[in-house]
Amino acid sequence: MRIFLAVLALAFTAFAGSARADTPFTVTGVDIDASASNALEAQTVAMREGQVAATRVLINRLTLPEDRGNLPPIGAETAASLITGLQVTDEQRSATRYLGELTVNFSAREVRRFFNDAGVPYVDAQARETLILPVLRTGDGLLLWGGNPWMDAWREGGFIHALTPVRAPEGDAGRMFIDAQTAANFDTQALNDIAQAFGVQSVAVIIASGGDGGVSFNGTIFEFERGEVVATTPVSGSSGGYAGAAARVIDQLEDAWKRQVVVRGGSAAEIRVTVLYNSLEQWSRLQTALTGASLISNARLDAVSSTGAMMTLTYRGTAEQLRRELDARGAVLGQDPDMGLTVTPR
Repeated sequence: MRIFLAVLALAFTAFAGSARADTPFTVTGVDIDASASNALEAQTVAMREGQVAATRVLINRLTLPEDRGNLPPIGAETAASLITGLQVTDEQRSATRYLGELTVNFSAREVRRFFNDAGVPYVDAQARETLILPVLRTGDGLLLWGGNPWMDAWREGGFIHALTPVRAPEGDAGRMFIDAQTAANFDTQALNDIAQAFGVQSVAVIIASGGDGGVSFNGTIFEFERGEVVATTPVSGSSGGYAGAAARVIDQLEDAWKRQVVVRGGSAAEIRVTVLYNSLEQWSRLQTALTGASLISNARLDAVSSTGAMMTLTYRGTAEQLRRELDARGAVLGQDPDMGLTVTPR
C-alpha cells in the first residue's frame, strides 16, 4: 500500500508542479455592476470602478493597515497606470446596465514603484503553498468530498494568488488519502501522505459549521519537514457565509506572513554565499529564487562551475527574514562549516 501511495504521490506532485504559475499581482473575482444612460457608458463606468476596486484589493493584500496612511488616493488614472491586463467573465448587459466579474493583472514593476515612491513598506513574496482540507460539520456528520459548499468556496475563491497561497483539491483528487473524519482528527500520518501527494509541505484542516446565514470555523495548519510536523498554526473565526469565512482565513494568514517578513527602513547588507546544485535545472531555479526575492536588491555572480557558484547578495531586513523568503521560493539559506553560507534547493 505504501508503494502505491508513493506512485500516486509522484503523479500528483507532477500535476501540482505544472499548475503553479501564480502571482500575487493578479486579483480575481471583482464584481462589477453599473447603470448609465446607455450600454457603452454603463460598461465604461463598470470597468473603471472595477479597476479601482481591484487596485484596493491588491494594496490591502501587499501592505499592512498601519502603513497605508501615506498612500495617495486611488483613482481611475492611478489604477490604470498599474494594470497590464483585464479579463471579464459572466458578462450581462442591457440598454442601461452592465454586470460581470473582473480578473485584473498588475505590473509588478509599476506596483513596486508606486509603493516605493510613497515610502510604504510592502510584501510581494508569497509564502509556501498550502493545501486545504475544508471539513464541513453538518447535521448528518462530517463532510469533505462531494457536495461540500465549504470546499466549493475555496475552489472558487482565487486564493492561489494570495500572499499565503491556498489551493483546494480539484474533484475527488485526494479522496484515496484521507476522509473527513481522519482529517478532523488531525491524523498527521494521513496529512503527511496527502502533503507528499500534492507536492506541498503545508496542509490546513479547517472545520466549518453553519451556512449562508453565518459560518464559524476553526482548525490548524500543519507544516511538515521530512515527514515530521515542525510547526502548527491555529485558525478560527466567523463570517456571514462560506466565501466570507474563507476570505477571513486568508486575511489572518496574510497578516501573519506580512508581519514576519515586512521591512521598514534600515540599511542594506551584503553577504557572500555558495550556491550548490546538481543540474542546470536546479541552478536555473536557484537563480530565479535569488534574483526574484523582494528583499534582495542585487545578486552578483562572482564565479560559477558545473556544481556550484559564488554570489554576493545585497539585501534588506534581517538574515531570518531573508531565510524565510528564500525558503518560500524553494531555496534554503544554510551554514556549512567549510563553505560558510550556502544556498541549496529545498
